Amino acid sequence: MARLSKLVGFGLIVALMLSNGPVVAQDTEDPAEPEGGEVSDVIVVTASRTEQRLQEVPVAMTVISAEQLATMPADDYGDVLRNVPGLNVTQISARDIQINTRKASGSLSTDQLVLLDGRTVYLDFFGFVMWDLLPLNFNEIAQIEVVRGPGSAVWGANALGGVINLITKSPWEAAGTSVQLGVGDLSTAHASLTHAAGGEKVGYKISASYFEQDAYDRPTGIIQGTEITNPPGTPYPALANEGTAQPKLDLRVDYNQSLDTTWSFSAGYAGTDGIVHSGIGPFDVDSSSNLSYAKVSWAKKAMTVNFFANLLDGEATNLLTRDLAGQPIVLGFKSDTFNLDFANTHVLGGDRHIVTYGATARTTDFDLSIAPLGEKREELGIFFQDEISLGDKFRWLIGARVDDIDSLDSEVVSPRTSLMFAPSPNHNFRISYNEAFRAGSVVENFLGIDIVNQVLLPPIPPFLLAPSLFTFPTATMGNPTLVEESLEAYEVGYVGTYADNKVTVTAAIYRNELIDGIDFYNSESYDSFNPPPGWPIPPLIPTPFGLIETVPRDTFPSVFTYRNIGSQINEGFELSFDYRPTNEWHLGVNYSFQEEPEVTGIDPTEVNTPPESRFNLALAYSGDRYFADLNVNYVDSARWTDVLDARFHGTTDAYTMTNMSLGVRLRNDQVTLSVIGTNILDETILQHIFGDIISRKVTGQVAFKF
Repeated sequence: MARLSKLVGFGLIVALMLSNGPVVAQDTEDPAEPEGGEVSDVIVVTASRTEQRLQEVPVAMTVISAEQLATMPADDYGDVLRNVPGLNVTQISARDIQINTRKASGSLSTDQLVLLDGRTVYLDFFGFVMWDLLPLNFNEIAQIEVVRGPGSAVWGANALGGVINLITKSPWEAAGTSVQLGVGDLSTAHASLTHAAGGEKVGYKISASYFEQDAYDRPTGIIQGTEITNPPGTPYPALANEGTAQPKLDLRVDYNQSLDTTWSFSAGYAGTDGIVHSGIGPFDVDSSSNLSYAKVSWAKKAMTVNFFANLLDGEATNLLTRDLAGQPIVLGFKSDTFNLDFANTHVLGGDRHIVTYGATARTTDFDLSIAPLGEKREELGIFFQDEISLGDKFRWLIGARVDDIDSLDSEVVSPRTSLMFAPSPNHNFRISYNEAFRAGSVVENFLGIDIVNQVLLPPIPPFLLAPSLFTFPTATMGNPTLVEESLEAYEVGYVGTYADNKVTVTAAIYRNELIDGIDFYNSESYDSFNPPPGWPIPPLIPTPFGLIETVPRDTFPSVFTYRNIGSQINEGFELSFDYRPTNEWHLGVNYSFQEEPEVTGIDPTEVNTPPESRFNLALAYSGDRYFADLNVNYVDSARWTDVLDARFHGTTDAYTMTNMSLGVRLRNDQVTLSVIGTNILDETILQHIFGDIISRKVTGQVAFKF
């Protein structure tokens, strides 16, 4: 009955949005940062699902412009986004990048919603993002909008920690033909081709790209920290590491039906292979794995209607974990997602109220080899918000979203409110409260496989005269009764511009409380009264003093499953300083501090601990002919507990990563030669305890424009 009433309400809202009414007259072109990049002129759409000036948004937000992307020393989204304050970016393999906001990242970071032109690329089957399924050529991107805080009040489930929206250029913005070729260390090779053209009514864009790279080196020796928790320490297991290969193809056609009405049709294919890490060990993604999509968008002024289909089909083989037959665990993952969403904005009460509302309907079919009972998920969401003008200096935003997801027992309400005070046009203060949530992934709900575990037994005379590797079965199980992870977030923030908009200063202080977090844990273990099959020693040995138990407790896991745990409080602050003295020069500095999480309901040593301090510096020069860009990223030490079991939990050292690009533009910008170096000082960098060693990589590239 509840779902029926929701569907009726959904239909009424759709009818309202498709009706004619007073709407905000907004520019329908893709927002882009202007020359010079003043924050007061940047228009964004992700914070409230309507166009706003960056300085006036009700959340902490960072925008990376096309101008910055053009010279940035990066060839993946990890190196692009690690400069953003508040983001914990972790590269684990050549293709595996994980990102969380204001929280520790992990081998599968589940809290970050990522969008491409408003189309989600978050994968519900495992609850994470495969960043290598996004466009490779940064020249296709108009800007990247990063919401550094919860976004469920407008975007729904999975925007628990934040939202990253990549907005691509329209055919008119990307007009012409561009070709880019590059080669470098680790057998890196990439190539891309983009062609776009547009007339008065119709424009089109075609892009194709390919990227490949060999694997980084694996760490060896004893996992740091395990010599304390598991003396004499756990050695890194040997595994056949892999690089990555990523082919991509995209097509887009835009049609300007009238001055205020547009259509956009797009479709594409992205393939990948390489290593993805998980709680049950690393998987090698097969080269046939791919995501195909199709999308249709319609916009009339502020009213938008979008439909898209994401079709994921892949396979991955675990490099460490075996089934009971001794064969590697094979993960077949297939999902077909179909999504329809609407949004609209009205101005009411003589510009006193800016009302934005919308609705989303989504259905996904799953075919997962390790979670065969997870076959389908249906979702429905409706949101409403009102930004109220309280005179010349104060604005108050209040809104909420209701989501109905069939894997949860009841609907979830995500409210938010923000009071904003602008004493002058160049300064904006805000205080805000948000709630957000994430539903358990299909694997978390329905995982069902038995695996073989191994423990090295020491000599135990007279039964074992030498060390012996003992194997035993362990069940891994999902939990269909999981409730949603929820977040209550408080923030005080400031954005100000100085020196004729050449200097921008931002600050944010936050407190995020995660409630009922989802955790993969060892729920049951073998003991002497329930010994593991094949235990080589009598489990109970009678003596005159009583029975001796030979199976150590909490050492041999018999069941792993998922649970909701108590709470986790993350507190911290972020400061940033941005200076653009001229159109050619840019200096950006930011610092993020995060307290060690306050954990209840679970042993704190079982939770990932984020780096306490992160410092980023970006210094860039982009003249008519030459350009140079230097990025320096310092990341504090961190503790990791999210791979396999406690024997493999450990700490990574603090590191400083220095990236740099140098380039020259020739023949009136028709030819660009550049060199990109990442970790140019070749520091030994381990960004996750189970990750690869991210070594120095230098790539040379040439780009042509016609």
